[in-house]
Amino acid sequence: MKISTYVTIILVIGAVLFIFGMMSQEATQNYPDSNLNNSEWVDKYNYASDINKTITPMSTALNNIQDENVGWFTRLTSGIVAMPLAVITIPAVLFKSFEFGGEILTGLFNGLNIPPAILLIVIILVLWWGISKLVELYQRWQL
Repeated sequence: MKISTYVTIILVIGAVLFIFGMMSQEATQNYPDSNLNNSEWVDKYNYASDINKTITPMSTALNNIQDENVGWFTRLTSGIVAMPLAVITIPAVLFKSFEFGGEILTGLFNGLNIPPAILLIVIILVLWWGISKLVELYQRWQL
């Protein structure tokens, strides 16, 4: 399977979970007597701000390269800084995604009262799978 297939599967699963979360939020707003208890996961799994904090310096440097309102020296230094920053930041975001996935799995398994030993085995298997796919992707790029 290609990595795009895995990314597509993850995006579809995320979209389904997002839809169920929005349905739950709308049900609690429109039907206050529905007694939905979503306190276990509401505002707990929003990692967008963490990812934005990691990506912001790289985004700023890349935007400064294109900005015509800044001086040539700023554009030059931004260009010098942007490439090493991208080389460091992108793998950091990839490995942070494993951390976020582990937190989501932990929350899911704790919510379902699944024993911690099974949780540990599943997290190790997911990490092993993800790292092997990253190594496979890296080896594919080698000439």
